[in-house]
Amino acid sequence: PDVEEMTPPELRRVNELLHDDELLDAVESAMAKRWKMSRTFGRPGTPVEVALRMLVLKHLRSWSYEQLEWEVRGNLVYRSFCKIGDGKVPDAKTMVRLGQLMDGEVLEAVFARIVKQGVEKKVSRGRKMRIDTTVVETPIRHPLDSRMCEDIHRTLEREVKRVRSQGVAARHPFRNRKRSIRRAVERIRAAGRTPTSRQKKQQALRAPYRKLLGITRASMRDAQRVMQAAKRTKRPLSSRAQRAVEVIKRTLALVAVVVSQTKARIFRGITNSREKVVSIFEPHTQILRKGKVHKPTEFGRVVQVQEADGGLITHIGVTDEHDTKLLVPAIDQHRRIFGRVPTTVATDRGFFSTANVEAAESSGVRCVAIPKPGFRSEKQKEKERKRNFRKARAWRSGSEARIAHLKHDFGMHRTRYRGPSGVHRAALWAGIASNLRVIARTTP
Repeated sequence: PDVEEMTPPELRRVNELLHDDELLDAVESAMAKRWKMSRTFGRPGTPVEVALRMLVLKHLRSWSYEQLEWEVRGNLVYRSFCKIGDGKVPDAKTMVRLGQLMDGEVLEAVFARIVKQGVEKKVSRGRKMRIDTTVVETPIRHPLDSRMCEDIHRTLEREVKRVRSQGVAARHPFRNRKRSIRRAVERIRAAGRTPTSRQKKQQALRAPYRKLLGITRASMRDAQRVMQAAKRTKRPLSSRAQRAVEVIKRTLALVAVVVSQTKARIFRGITNSREKVVSIFEPHTQILRKGKVHKPTEFGRVVQVQEADGGLITHIGVTDEHDTKLLVPAIDQHRRIFGRVPTTVATDRGFFSTANVEAAESSGVRCVAIPKPGFRSEKQKEKERKRNFRKARAWRSGSEARIAHLKHDFGMHRTRYRGPSGVHRAALWAGIASNLRVIARTTP
């Protein structure tokens, strides 16, 4: 069959956008860093163009790696788009490794190149700019202190076994305490389900939590002895054992934090901890409250989404700054991309500050549509009643739809990627997929 006729017009235009030397150079430089002699030694690997196109297709369709392999293997259009033809499709594990290579600066370079293509094709003129923040959840369970104690013991036991398999022997072996932990957790759950007053429930939780914390500290001491034995050994450890030692180090550093925050909550009633750890696997996860009725508390990271007219996302990434500190850098970013400041800047009231409004106006922005929270003077009310302000504020509400589009269509609501850079990676891929779709639908 004629695959060209079967290809949807949108995918055909995305195919043309990916015929770009700068994109391929960025991906090739990332793949070359996998091993020292990747470019000159070993069997031929996955071609750069195939890797880029398969990863783009994965995020355009919001598939998992297993779905990606399955769909491309049995679809002629996808085989043609990924430049595979009748060749072998890279399996899911290979794509996981290649996806991990495209992280940080490499993915930012790919995103910047896609934005530049959108500007060159005049998808956006850069006349308007809107900015908003949202929460992207990390891949963790609902945080409970008892669950984290379970996770600590399970992680330490697994990694200690890997170290001991290399011949490292400690005087006191690591004891398996799964049954004791399970019993303590069951007692905690039973006490939590008891229909009594809150004060009596807190009293009932103290004894099983005291037992659970004692078991956790005992597991920590056993793991420390294994670590000391690994340091004393004269025999060099394998790479697998060295990775296990690093995991034990990171876990032991979190044990003290988990124990102290559990003691503070159960025995002293202190629940508001700024440095609270909610997961030992994703310790960078933050507790965030954005005022949502259906989800008052979220666990993840804050992501900034900056958009120009035409639906082109010009910046997306994780931020730890307050909203008021993001506006001026966003205008500077817009100027670097388009060579001019926007005539209209629209945000929600969380970005308002007198300094922000003055800085935006002094940089050349004609309409700064940021509603003022709290008390408003008559002058401020008159300003917000003007037609250009109301039109800009109405346009700003589209940023909520854009964020919903990123979350529901491109999987940005909850990242599938682990590690400190997982949220940033998921946000960048969502921005790349969204921009490719916008450019493909806008350009003839």
